[in-house]
This record gives sequence, structure tokens and C-alpha cells, in this order.
Amino acid sequence: MKIIKAILLTALLLAIGIMLELSLIGLDEYTNLIKKGTEQHIIGIAYILMWISFIIVAYFFWRPRPNLKSELNIKQLDFTLIPYLLIIVIGLGFATQPIIDFNRIIDFYLNSETKPYYKFSGFSTYFIYFRISSILIAPVFEELFFRGFLFSKLLEKNKVWIAILISSLCFSAIHYPTPNNLIPTFIYGVIACIIYMKTKNIVYLIIIHFLNNLCSMLYSIFGDPFFDWIYGLNYDFMYWALFVFGILTTILGVKKITTANTV
Repeated sequence: MKIIKAILLTALLLAIGIMLELSLIGLDEYTNLIKKGTEQHIIGIAYILMWISFIIVAYFFWRPRPNLKSELNIKQLDFTLIPYLLIIVIGLGFATQPIIDFNRIIDFYLNSETKPYYKFSGFSTYFIYFRISSILIAPVFEELFFRGFLFSKLLEKNKVWIAILISSLCFSAIHYPTPNNLIPTFIYGVIACIIYMKTKNIVYLIIIHFLNNLCSMLYSIFGDPFFDWIYGLNYDFMYWALFVFGILTTILGVKKITTANTV
């Protein structure tokens, strides 16, 4: 696959996502969307349709079409390595926290104060749709599209580092609604490509993607004590020590997975 095609396919996915949003909301009603009522069901279904669109686009452009039974090969998994996937998730959480906190860090050093963080506001219909689908649907469909399809096809006509870079940028681009998450998703994309290239088993990526989104949901529900603690550090030595710990932990997990499952 040529780079321009990968970019155009990602642009198509972005266009589908934007059209789904605009078809559900009036341009002047965007900020009032998340409210009680039927709208939450419609919005939740729209998110599910957006993720399904990944597979639909791949279906039309993935040639030759893959054998999904072969792609989703659970029999070749080494289940003793699952804890290392969780280690990668935890490591990435600490390693990318300063990126997510970038605006907070700037505000703190300029104003010597930390803005309050998002607190869980309850189990709304929208929350249930979005979180459940992000756990059960997104890991499968996103990994099949961005690693199984896009990255694999880019490898056929480009150098490895170019394929990793472009597919990771494309993966990051679809997370545009959360700007502070663009770099963390890019970093995750790079790691996912490395693991897939070494293991040739996309199920590892689906599991780590599932664990990452599950942790994100649990943080949003039960994370108040953690965030009270992490922001209570006021970006001191311990905060940055956790950042370094996250990097080292992530490297350890990736090294363990890739060396144990090299094909």
C-alpha cells in the first residue's frame, strides 16, 4: 500500500465519523448533546457505527481478503505472557501521564496551582454505550484495521519504520476529539506495530487494547483516590520518577512479548 492510500483511507474514516456526528446533532446544538433522553441512545449507537465502519472500509480495500480465523489465532497465544500485556498498559499510563497533563503542568508552573480534574458523574446511557463498545468492539475492529490491514499493507511497499510511522499517525488521527491523547495513541500505535511485526498474532494487540480501555473506564469510575494522589504530588520528583518508571516498565513488557513470540 502506498502512503497516500493509507492517509486517504484514514481520512475516509474521519469523514464517516464527522458525518455521523453532524447527522445526529445540529451545528448549534453540539454542546447540549450529552443529556438525558433518547439522544444518548442515538449517540451511543453512532459510536458503535463508527467503529463498525473500520471493518466495512477494510472489507472493500483489503486484498486479498484475510482469513479471519487465521488472523484471530488464539491457539498460538502464550497465556503466561498476558501479565506482561497488563504491565505495558500500566507502564504506558505512567509514561504518557505528563503528555496528558501537559496543559495542567504549564498552568501549575505559571500559576502554581492545579486545575481540578474530571470526576465521574454517574452511569449515564451515553457512558454505558461508549465504554462498553470501547471495550468490546473497538479493540477488535481498530486492531484489525490499523495493524492487521493498514500496517501490513504498508509494509509491502515501504520500509519498516515508514510503515510504523504512517500507520501510527493514522491511528492517532482518529482520536482527534481528545487532543491530549494524540501523542499517547501514537506511542501506543508504534508499540502495537512492533509487537504485531514480531509475533504475527493480532490477538495480543486486541488483549492489550482491551486492557487499556478497561483500565481507562475503571479510572473514570474509581480513579478519584489515584488522581488525588498523583496531582497531590504537584509535579515534584516523585511524579517524574513515576514517568521514568513507566518508560522502563513499558520497555520491559514489550521486550518480553517480542522476544518470547518472535516468528
